[in-house]
Amino acid sequence: MVLRTFFAIDSDSLVVTSSSSAGLVGNGIINNSDTPDGTVFVYSAGGGTTVTIDDAGFFSDNIPEDNNLFFNDDEPTDHVVTDGGGIVANGQNVEAESTILIRALDAMGNQTGPTIELTVFSQGGVTQDVWGFSSSQELVDGVSYVKIGGDNDGTSPYTDFIPCFEAATLIETRSGPVAAKDISPGDLIRTRDAGFQPVRWVGSAHVAATGDHAPVTFEPGLVGNATQLTLSPEHRLFLQDARAELLFGSAEVLVAAKHFAGLPGVTRRAGGRMHYVHIMCDTHQIIYANGAMCESFFLSQNAVSAIDAAHRKELLSLFPSLTEAIRDFGDMAAPALRGFEASVLRDHMAAQSATAR
Repeated sequence: MVLRTFFAIDSDSLVVTSSSSAGLVGNGIINNSDTPDGTVFVYSAGGGTTVTIDDAGFFSDNIPEDNNLFFNDDEPTDHVVTDGGGIVANGQNVEAESTILIRALDAMGNQTGPTIELTVFSQGGVTQDVWGFSSSQELVDGVSYVKIGGDNDGTSPYTDFIPCFEAATLIETRSGPVAAKDISPGDLIRTRDAGFQPVRWVGSAHVAATGDHAPVTFEPGLVGNATQLTLSPEHRLFLQDARAELLFGSAEVLVAAKHFAGLPGVTRRAGGRMHYVHIMCDTHQIIYANGAMCESFFLSQNAVSAIDAAHRKELLSLFPSLTEAIRDFGDMAAPALRGFEASVLRDHMAAQSATAR
């Protein structure tokens, strides 16, 4: 079983308002071949969810490393829904049916902004039975978009879809896996070194996924993750690696996600917006996210300075003297590699990966 998780939007969230094919008006988005160029849609936010499928597909170039990295067209039996998030039934055979290119329209009806690629998903091997789509960039609530092109071949790498992370990343708790967005202060989360520990504070941020905020995505299995894992670039992963001990004197280290970029199966992707979530315990802990070992929020002056004013105010309400709270918070759960150290370790890992091939 190879599980792939991505953010999908209900087809009824993008409704046709005008088209040379009059029968489409009032209906949700369908496949490319039945949607004429010039068709106008209006987008309504709120219909998106995380969908997980079991991908048994093989890419046509027969390169093993490419297998299961693409949501394929014309291979419905190779993609079975394990968690449809309420917009597609579990157990349903699905495929990436086609792509549609759209641009936003301004108040005067003129095209504006970048070209956005939508990947349209069908089910049951029926081209016209569309249940949802993914977008290469975030769509804006209430905005109209016009179709400017498309392709009947929908095969796309999962990394082309906007990832829905941190809000949807599963954190291991005493009650089982819980999406990060649903974690609350007082919840008991599993830690590597101290059993189940109560959450002291939860913060979140919605940011443009560009520049320093562009997320880092790890394919399943790369860092102990059972499913695809997406982290903010500065979020540190916990590694147990003999090479780290030889290089830095400790076999257990913390490495920021951004320093893995460039390794096979690790991508840095810009576009759309991300919902990043901070989870803090009474001390720095190693917790489990989609099965991978990651750090909890480390209360330090640098970390506090990096969050927005509203969250600093919230922390101050919990800790009237942040200076004392930072001093009493304790040490990091493991040594954190600096940028040049992480680069050395990454190069060693890349060399080993190349040799293994």
